[in-house]
Amino acid sequence: MKKSLLEKLKNLLHRLSLKQWLTIVFCILIVFVNAYAIIQELPIVPLLTGAAFFIYLIIFRVDLLMYLMALCTPFSVILESKNIHLGLSLPSEVFMIALTILFLCRIIYDLRMDPKLVSHPISIAIFAYLGWMLLTCITSELPVVSIKFWLSKIWFTTACYWMLIQFVKDDRKKAVRYFNCYAVALAVVVIITTVKHAASGFDEHYAHWVMSPFYNDHTAYGAVLAFFLPITACCFFLPENNTRKKIFYAVLTVILLIGFYLSFSRAAWISLVVAIGVFIVLKLRIKLSWLVAGLLVVGTALYYSADDILYKMSRNSQDASGNLTEQLQSISNISTDASNVERLNRWNSAFGMIQERPITGWGPGTYQFVYAPFQKSQFKTIITTDFGDGGNAHSEYIGPCAETGFPGLLTVLALVIVSLYTGIRTYNHSKDKTDRLMALMMTLALTSYFVHGFLNNFLDTDKLSLPFWGAFAVIMLANLRMNEMHEVQGVHGVKEEASNA
Repeated sequence: MKKSLLEKLKNLLHRLSLKQWLTIVFCILIVFVNAYAIIQELPIVPLLTGAAFFIYLIIFRVDLLMYLMALCTPFSVILESKNIHLGLSLPSEVFMIALTILFLCRIIYDLRMDPKLVSHPISIAIFAYLGWMLLTCITSELPVVSIKFWLSKIWFTTACYWMLIQFVKDDRKKAVRYFNCYAVALAVVVIITTVKHAASGFDEHYAHWVMSPFYNDHTAYGAVLAFFLPITACCFFLPENNTRKKIFYAVLTVILLIGFYLSFSRAAWISLVVAIGVFIVLKLRIKLSWLVAGLLVVGTALYYSADDILYKMSRNSQDASGNLTEQLQSISNISTDASNVERLNRWNSAFGMIQERPITGWGPGTYQFVYAPFQKSQFKTIITTDFGDGGNAHSEYIGPCAETGFPGLLTVLALVIVSLYTGIRTYNHSKDKTDRLMALMMTLALTSYFVHGFLNNFLDTDKLSLPFWGAFAVIMLANLRMNEMHEVQGVHGVKEEASNA
């Protein structure tokens, strides 16, 4: 065994060209120089080295930069400057900004984009979402804050949607690798977090922040794990997988599942259950009319039972704990659970903001700076703040409505409806097994986040924006391939009929 390994190594070294040898020697030299600089506390050397490597990737290897962006995002940390009131998640947002500039330069240079990509319903929904947001920046209560917020949305969508489309449209394997990079890095974060959590005896309160500095709290951590579990589980069944890849995806899914349970995020648990329910509906091919009828029956029953439900919820005093049963019971506790009551406080404040400015809202990204005066005493908790530093509205639907008005909410709902409809339609009608599976995994992942979005919102962060907009890109490309295949088959059918005639 050792002999064969040595022989392989010798053969490999003999095949290396002079250029490859020089590259290896140069890389080794760079490593030693940077190691010496770090020992001597000369940070300028590794910084310049990193900048030079980054510029090389931008010019010559954008593909590696895309993979590196996905790999680095789970490890990125936020650095803020109080002098210029700006915070960036490094290094991921630096990659995103650079890719956005590169994409815009490319567009300006040749002024061409595939019409099928630009005119696709998903792309149109994104244009409407960003377009209305830009208009509300003009009427914003805090225009500078809103413009910064809108620019962050631009580099999220450009780097993670438009650039990803250009990167993977001719090779589906690149899309799988891209999401694998994030999933593997996330698994490493889960292992680190679980080890730290184990040191505390898996204390439930410690679980709320043990994943920092990678994720700011357990809800964001649980949301991204709920997003990736359908992806890694479905990747196990990719047609081209060999045994080694299947083992890889099985291990990866188990690691993420452990982290998911230990996140103690009730919203994440609910979102994954709903995603599994959608999977069952799709597998059983339950008709949409039956599903709508069932939802109407449930909705009607809940409406007429609202008073009894609210009464029982007000008498529920079970707080969140490490016990699974008690944790689930605490979901409906709106009397003593500080997290639940504070969420009601944020929603009630948002409703007050919406009532005052229903059309244009208060401006993108302004909620946390203006919601304090709208708080009511009966909803205040021990974690309530009156200084406008308490975070967002805890909803991907109520928050945008408060910040960009009802038209802004409609653009968000358009994103939800168009993406899910396209994903489900592609899964049901595509004849390509890989495209069907990729549409399924991304649809289930987005479903988990859309459900989670009723209780939290994280699309203002790189951690969720990268996989979220990436899922849109994968669904759109799978749908385009399906449409092209149907068009080709339709042309062949017409030719056959003409020849028979």
